[in-house]
Amino acid sequence: MSTVVHVRRTRRAIAVAAALGVAAVCGSVVAAAPVAFAGEPSHTALSVQAPTSVGFAGGPVEFTEDITNSGQESTGYHLELQTVTAVGTPPDAIVIDYRDPADGTWKSVPLVMTGTSGGVVYDGTVSGLTVPAGRTLRVDLRIGAPMGLPHDGATNGGFQSIALHPAVVADPHEPAQAEVTSTIKVTSITSSLDHVPATVVAGGTPVEFDATLDNPTPSDYTNLGNVLFVDRHATVQVRTADGAWRTLDKVAGIAPDDPFGVYLQGRDSSLRSGAKAVARVRVSYDAKTPAGTTTLGPCVFVNEGQPFRGTTKCGTHSTIQVLPAATKAPEPSPSSSAPSAPVSSAPSAPAGAAVPVSASSPSAPSTPAPADPSTTSTAPSTPQARAAEAAQPAAPSSVQLASTGADHSAGLAFGGLALTAAGACALWLRRVLRRA
Repeated sequence: MSTVVHVRRTRRAIAVAAALGVAAVCGSVVAAAPVAFAGEPSHTALSVQAPTSVGFAGGPVEFTEDITNSGQESTGYHLELQTVTAVGTPPDAIVIDYRDPADGTWKSVPLVMTGTSGGVVYDGTVSGLTVPAGRTLRVDLRIGAPMGLPHDGATNGGFQSIALHPAVVADPHEPAQAEVTSTIKVTSITSSLDHVPATVVAGGTPVEFDATLDNPTPSDYTNLGNVLFVDRHATVQVRTADGAWRTLDKVAGIAPDDPFGVYLQGRDSSLRSGAKAVARVRVSYDAKTPAGTTTLGPCVFVNEGQPFRGTTKCGTHSTIQVLPAATKAPEPSPSSSAPSAPVSSAPSAPAGAAVPVSASSPSAPSTPAPADPSTTSTAPSTPQARAAEAAQPAAPSSVQLASTGADHSAGLAFGGLALTAAGACALWLRRVLRRA
């Protein structure tokens, strides 16, 4: 048995479009109802196991239609297939395939697109279907909403459901002997960002998060681009299977103001029905990134032609607060080998005032200055002096007194000796005068 496919616009396309538009909105399914010819009963029935949903811009989903001939003679039929979608549906938005019983291969049903006030109608027909008397013929079909051609996806338009209206006719010029209306939902692949940190430091450590691509639809996806849009100052890396981080190339958009995008799984990737792809991503911002908020935007492009031009589905953007680059401590001067003293938080003393230092207060370690030979003291000469000196606590060697200006200890010692000599002379002079 061979199958011949030809295209025929249904004469009732306008009326059916309005009826199917109501069915699509209401989500109803009309059961198969044989339509009798005038004066004679119909021996034909149609049963449709339409899919509950298809993926937006995804691959076609298989289903079956059964044509039953309860008559006494073998009969040839035409299976008319019609879809109605919302106004604004673009060209090449619907595809219907059938499995040729002759060789078991999938072949495309040519469709004709017609715009009406009730929606956009696609019509096609599978002919040459012969059903023996008292038998049922199962026709394998598949329907999809590719929203364009490979690498030429539509950038606008869309719909939430497809009203499918198959009808069986023995003669294309006669009314349908059986017809069914079904509503197919259109669901979509989704992309999302999970656990994105709230802040990041310009020029600092990267932030890490998960980028999830989820395909809950019954459609397989090909020619898929999972894109993360970032600031021009950002660097994006993904973790590979071996745990290494791979830096992704940033791709500029067509317009000058377009953000930069990176393909997390590469261009023209694929994702099967029910599958999920999770990429571990980390993003860093260079030190020149202006402080303020920036966004991370996940989007999916299907049948992409030019960069970021195709059937588009974007997820929720995430906002990150970029903090100013951290100020680095100044490097020590090459000519100085000793470490600089730490800055104290204590208030500074007036110039020339004595600076008290507690032995328990931390201070930067330094090498004590050599003692002046003119002021070096010898051991106490009396037991009382030795006891008094032993009672004084020894200062930690790590504590150094702050000094201002030159060392005047020698001058002070000489001044003390001079004052002692002057006092002795004055006492001697007074005794001499008394004797006189």
